[in-house]
Amino acid sequence: MTGIAALVDQGKIGDAVHEARGLTPQRVRELLFASGGFMRDSAPYDEFFRRWYATLESPYLRAEAADWFCQAYLTELADVPGAEQFGPALSTDSKREVVAHLAREMRGRNISDWSKSPEEPLSKAQVRAWRDASYELGAVRMP
Repeated sequence: MTGIAALVDQGKIGDAVHEARGLTPQRVRELLFASGGFMRDSAPYDEFFRRWYATLESPYLRAEAADWFCQAYLTELADVPGAEQFGPALSTDSKREVVAHLAREMRGRNISDWSKSPEEPLSKAQVRAWRDASYELGAVRMP
């Protein structure tokens, strides 16, 4: 690993995004801010984060990344234009995505198929309860 921060400092944002594939958001944050290069110029660090974040397909992983990085927009990346608005929006939007995804999954095949199995690990009543809970969760409106 060449080092995510070193690549960002060299302007090789795409290479840094590639290097970060498969790492946890916590590890990406640790590696990104390890060098202190963000103190000289935070713009490439912001660009890296936004490009890396866009590659994350799982809503759960995006929420975890938002949790690890939203505070950076008050500290390491505070001088990025709009940083104070971006951090909270990132956190809120990612959680909104998780709630919507989870609500869909709770009434999806992963639940309903369990009641159709010969072993019937979930009764039809349990599947209905999952579905009802999914609609309640889906009705939650976040700020």
